[in-house]
Amino acid sequence: MKLLIAIILLFTFYGCKQREYITQPEKFSSDAIKTLVGQAIDSNLTANNKLSNLIDYLPADTNNYNSIVVDSLVTAKDTLYFVILENESPVHNRFAVYNSALTPLLRDKSLNGNIFYKTIKASGKDFIEIDESYLSKDALLLNRISLYSVDSSGIALSFRTHTRFSKPGNDFFQNLVEISDALISTSINSSKRSVINKKTDNFIFDSSTGKYLSSQNLFDEFIKKEIESFDHKLIKEQIIDTTVVKDETIIDAK
Repeated sequence: MKLLIAIILLFTFYGCKQREYITQPEKFSSDAIKTLVGQAIDSNLTANNKLSNLIDYLPADTNNYNSIVVDSLVTAKDTLYFVILENESPVHNRFAVYNSALTPLLRDKSLNGNIFYKTIKASGKDFIEIDESYLSKDALLLNRISLYSVDSSGIALSFRTHTRFSKPGNDFFQNLVEISDALISTSINSSKRSVINKKTDNFIFDSSTGKYLSSQNLFDEFIKKEIESFDHKLIKEQIIDTTVVKDETIIDAK
């Protein structure tokens, strides 16, 4: 009898262990995540917790969103889902990336103005490109792009620079000419004669940081000086640190 009880207990133990082993984490989809985002925006704390506190509820103008985007990118190992929130107040702009189990991989809270995106493949690499368009000092129009590289280890910001600067009387552009494993090369032009017209810059890949970096950073440095010297009576409320190249605020869960 004791032997029979021991055998029953043994099978029960291993049966439980087997059931625990085959339990799979919940898989999410774009539609499910978009529903959670909507609930989080409507102050549903449970939904916001599932999204690893995507939404900051203070100050009280959180709900004024111009655009809510949820899209996906299929990788060799998993499907990544990214959320882009564009708010009337840029402090609530978000770019967040999750895996299919809704584990947060990245959150960028440093985006300005109107946000556009696309996925690109260059030199065998997958990137998500975010393009921000915003005003500085009421009259200066800027565009800034960020490239987030996607690979088997996850996702990370690998490149960020301005691509357009417009002031009364002149427009300046920085175009990406080449993207490779080793570098990103750019060309700089202006609609009228300028000190920066027909310049080029090279952003070399730094394996220690995982970023493409330039020793000169010509276009961003030029823009910074132009903004600082632009004399204009401000009418609109200015947000601190968005008039120049702003460091990213990124949470990388990996």
